[in-house]
Amino acid sequence: MTARPYELQLPLDDQGAGSLARRRIDHLRLLGEVEPAALVQLARAFPNLRAIYAASDEELARVVGSVGAARIRWFLDAPLDTRLAREPAAEAPVRLRSAA
Repeated sequence: MTARPYELQLPLDDQGAGSLARRRIDHLRLLGEVEPAALVQLARAFPNLRAIYAASDEELARVVGSVGAARIRWFLDAPLDTRLAREPAAEAPVRLRSAA
């Protein structure tokens, strides 16, 4: 058996992760002041953001401890201030001038 060149074993993406994966990790960083070490544990314990959002307090506590779980749960369950979400501005109708 011949050894393969190392280049064939490298990932195709130079950055190792796509932009969507980076956005998801950035999203996790915003969850209720989660410490960096807990962030790593959280990302490895749950397959996606939906699983983190759906996790029970006990599941979160097993991964990031009771304080981290309480912070995350507080952040996720806090009510949204709907005044912060604005309707998109309606575009002004386009009017064409007549050539006459």
